[in-house]
Amino acid sequence: MKHISFEIFPNKNIKESILFINYLIKKSPKFITITCGKIDNYNFIKNIKKSINIKIIPHIICNDFFLLVKKIINFIKIKIFDFVIITGDNSKLNSFNLIKKIRILFGHIIRIYSGLYLEEHKLTKNILNEILFIYKKKKIGINVFISQFFYNYNLIIYCVNILKKIGINKNFIIGIFPKKNIKEIIYFTNKCKIELPIWIIKNFNYINFKNYYFKNLKKSKMFHFYTFNKKEYVEYYLK
Repeated sequence: MKHISFEIFPNKNIKESILFINYLIKKSPKFITITCGKIDNYNFIKNIKKSINIKIIPHIICNDFFLLVKKIINFIKIKIFDFVIITGDNSKLNSFNLIKKIRILFGHIIRIYSGLYLEEHKLTKNILNEILFIYKKKKIGINVFISQFFYNYNLIIYCVNILKKIGINKNFIIGIFPKKNIKEIIYFTNKCKIELPIWIIKNFNYINFKNYYFKNLKKSKMFHFYTFNKKEYVEYYLK
C-alpha cells in the first residue's frame, strides 16, 4: 500500500466525525486535512483533537491577513503546527503574498502545505506559468504541495518530469477524487476546470477507477484522498 492522507469536512455531529476519523486511522494515513467550509474548522478540530491520535492539518483560507495570523496562533495554542494555506474559491487575495508574510512572521515553527494546480484556474492560464508559480512558492518556504484531482494522466507525467528538474518531485502529493456518479464528476470537473476525457464520460459506469488510479499512480509514493466524508468511497478503493 502506498502512503496515503485524507481530506474531510467539518461535521456538526462530533461523535459521528470521531467514528469516521477512527475508521480512517485504521488505514494508517500520514495525516488528515480538514477543510474550512461552512462549519468553522477551528472549533471542530478543537473538539475532536482530544479524542483522536493522528496528525490533523487544518485548511486556512487567505481572506484576511490578520484573521489568518489569528487562526494560526489559535491552532498553535492547541499544538497544531501544520497548515494547508490556500487562496480559496471566493477569495481575491493571492495566497503567495500572504504565505510569504506568514513564513517571515512564524519562521519554520510551522509547516505550510499549499495547493498545486496543473490545469487552468483563476491565477494561472497555462502549465508553464503554473510550474513557475510552484517554483516561486517553494522558494518562499512551502513544505509540501497537495494537488487537485486529475483524469488526464498524460498531463501529470509531463508536469512531474518538469517538477523533478526543479527539485519539487519529492514535495508534492497527487489528489484522488472518489468514484461518484457522472453528474457529480462533471459538476466538480467544470468547477475546478479539470479536463474530463470523453471516453471517461461515455464509459463511466464500466471503468474500474481503483485500477485506473493505482495504475497511473504506480510511480507516486503518496496520494491525497478527498473523502467527502463518505466511508463507502474509502472502502471502494482501500478495502
